[in-house]
Amino acid sequence: MLKSFKFFLPYLTIVGLGIFLVVFTIAAYNYPGGSSNLPEYNGYSFFHNFLCDVMKPVTQTGVINKARPLAIVSHLILSFTMISFFYLLPELFSFSNKNTKLTRAFGMLTMTVFIFMYTPYHDSIVTATAILGTVALIPFFIELPKYPNIGMKNLAKVCFGLSVIVFLIFVSKIGFYYLPFIQKIAFVLDGSWVIWVSLTVIKKKQTCCTNRT
Repeated sequence: MLKSFKFFLPYLTIVGLGIFLVVFTIAAYNYPGGSSNLPEYNGYSFFHNFLCDVMKPVTQTGVINKARPLAIVSHLILSFTMISFFYLLPELFSFSNKNTKLTRAFGMLTMTVFIFMYTPYHDSIVTATAILGTVALIPFFIELPKYPNIGMKNLAKVCFGLSVIVFLIFVSKIGFYYLPFIQKIAFVLDGSWVIWVSLTVIKKKQTCCTNRT
């Protein structure tokens, strides 16, 4: 049973990301509008709204956000998808050691904390996930030079670098006006990394099954 679950987990990660996009898009469509950049804007703005704006109880204009329940559902889907991703990530390597185990443990812990992003403690959760995520990825990057695919290695570095930039802008407020758009770029690249890793793990598992037969 456990082996079957592990086999299908990378498929579930890809499907989970797709379901998140569909559910979030519906929630964003129903968002009344308003952002820190454009408080009076009607509807969700790709360039000016953060992803988490859709989960706020009340918009910038004081309107009750009817999209919040569905947005929270999409966020929970994303959270559990990313928990699955960090379970998968160490399987890129042909070995298991202390660093890969630390990446798995702290990565899954990071995304578990990420679940609570929709609560009133949003800013604290952002900081907590930034710290825990860094702790998770340091051992990953220690082992990454041993991975043969240069493209995968470069994408991982770009994703982490953008995450650092997003966090620094969030904390310092320097360039904050552009942060919603930068966040979307980071999300697209992160999503591409998630899919690439999942497909690589799928291919690896299929190759192992073929060699056994």
